[in-house]
Amino acid sequence: MKKKRIVHFSLRMVCLTLLFSAPVHSFAQIPDKGYDVIAYNATVKLDRQTDSLWGRVTMMARATSDLTDILQHAKYLTIDSVRVNLSREISFGSIDTASGAYHLLVNSIPANQIFTVTTFYHGRGTPEQYGSLPWGGVTDEDSMMFAMGVGFYAPYTGCTRHWLPCYDLPDDKADSVDLTFICHDGDITASNGLLISSTTSNGWRTMHWHEAYPIATYLLTFATGPFTEQTITNQLGKPFEVYSLGRDSLLVAAEMTGRVAEILHFYDSLFAPYPFEKVGYVVTPFGSMEHQTMISLDKRVLGGNPATDVSDNSTVAIHELSHMWWGDRVTCKTFDDAWLNEGFARFCESLSLEHLFGRAAYLTRQHSNIAGAKTSVLPLFGAPTVDHHNSNYPYETIYQKGAAVLGMLRQYLGDSIFFTSVRYYGNQHAYATATSADLEAAFEQVSGQNLSWFFNEWVFGRGYPQDTVTWMKIPNGAILTFRQRLDTLAKSYFRAPILIHFALKNGQSADKVIWMDSTQTSSTTIQLGFEPDTVKLDPEGLLLIRTAKITEQSQSSVPIESLQDKTFHVYPNPDRSGELLYSFQSPIAGEIHLLLYTEAGQQVREWIRMNMNGSLSLDGIASGTYRLAVRTASGKNFSVPVSIQR
Repeated sequence: MKKKRIVHFSLRMVCLTLLFSAPVHSFAQIPDKGYDVIAYNATVKLDRQTDSLWGRVTMMARATSDLTDILQHAKYLTIDSVRVNLSREISFGSIDTASGAYHLLVNSIPANQIFTVTTFYHGRGTPEQYGSLPWGGVTDEDSMMFAMGVGFYAPYTGCTRHWLPCYDLPDDKADSVDLTFICHDGDITASNGLLISSTTSNGWRTMHWHEAYPIATYLLTFATGPFTEQTITNQLGKPFEVYSLGRDSLLVAAEMTGRVAEILHFYDSLFAPYPFEKVGYVVTPFGSMEHQTMISLDKRVLGGNPATDVSDNSTVAIHELSHMWWGDRVTCKTFDDAWLNEGFARFCESLSLEHLFGRAAYLTRQHSNIAGAKTSVLPLFGAPTVDHHNSNYPYETIYQKGAAVLGMLRQYLGDSIFFTSVRYYGNQHAYATATSADLEAAFEQVSGQNLSWFFNEWVFGRGYPQDTVTWMKIPNGAILTFRQRLDTLAKSYFRAPILIHFALKNGQSADKVIWMDSTQTSSTTIQLGFEPDTVKLDPEGLLLIRTAKITEQSQSSVPIESLQDKTFHVYPNPDRSGELLYSFQSPIAGEIHLLLYTEAGQQVREWIRMNMNGSLSLDGIASGTYRLAVRTASGKNFSVPVSIQR
């Protein structure tokens, strides 16, 4: 291991440097830190009157390689002392003053040895100092002091480091956490897991919370204030606790009993049994966040009628609840995959509305997601770092596009395969971390399909198809032609299965899935058993695709000038690729010359036929858009457009 440069500052001066340094933006990387966190045990004293905190935290970990330094994170905190295995105080090595990452230098910790790092510290409750609206970190407002686990603009994203020195990246979950908070005896401190004890002495209240399930540090939280506590009855029989200021208690009770308890049961039956020891909410002045078993819920989203409301505000509480499965039970390995948390949660809002109000409510919310996704300029994977952390959670991308993409995958695979895949993904990575590649592998395992084309286009790529679609009637069917305009953000044309609805005026209809190929122009012949009057692309509007109104091609039946009621048809041979079929509805005397031209007017092939019906071989002719000129013995000439897809 490369030797670290020792920095000769006092520990207190190091922390002052962390406070005032400018941000550094870099691509998210998982450090090879050389250890695996087992547990945190912390005692934190909170004084919301002075917005101050004092703490002691012990991290227990197992070395996964020989260690000479230990990576930790602390931001806006003063470190008073640090001890490893209760030895003497130790020195700091390399320091990233923007993120608060620092290295503790140790003599040697051999691989597989369990060790402890005990840190004594103090500071003021501080939110993130980036962007126009501080959000993550610690805030003191509206008679409460509370922590939000992530920042929208902080270049390091995870903000538990604002109140707890720890390893503050999501790839390494602690197996368990004990948090003991000391607050004024008129206050209650809500936190993760189950409350083990609560005692008061000399004007202070001490509350010990124990989280028994694996947890990423950004999902740790506390909120302290003069709360009212409510217990919510639910079908699962789970402990369900809600903390709020008294004036908000009726509104939050209505939300929890009127909607959240029902959706808790719905998620439990759809995805997996509820994965943690309790359901918890604390109502905050602003911001909603999926802290494990103690969700922060913005008080401004309360007040709607749970029986009728389908607005975005009405689904915030159940959005955060869904994170217990998607984000907390299965956690993104890095924040470059934050869409695995937020795209799933936004899609769960649509599923919940479908469960409560029917298919139309699902479609309305998915249409909203698709509209937002069309404004996205970022890929799902890597969105925050590609955008240089202008936002760690770009809404139109990782929320709306994420939900739209999951909806398309549901439509393509069907409910049975889709939800079986989702459950398989959840079980494979339960209480651990996952990546976009892991999600792809889960869907491929269950479906038996290679879905790299889908994930390359929609997860790792940018943009979406921009189409013009035309169709023409043929005997007992139709020909559809897709002409893509290359999206300025995309590197290539898109391949996509598209549901098409064909209908007759008498009510006869058929639905077919047609593949739009990843070329500029693709054409497909569909045998229906009837000639349709209308064709509708994507009838439920669930595709992230921009298309002009689908139009009937005017040249589908081209009159020959000198003959009354005589028409000519040309279309791909449905039984043999690489051939065109042509036909005249009335006899044609003499030779028929058929000449194929490029759109630029260059002749590429000529066929001479004596029959009014026949085939034309396309061997050696590239895919593209052409014109087929027809010359008859009578001297009357005409041409029709032809789309060739090989």
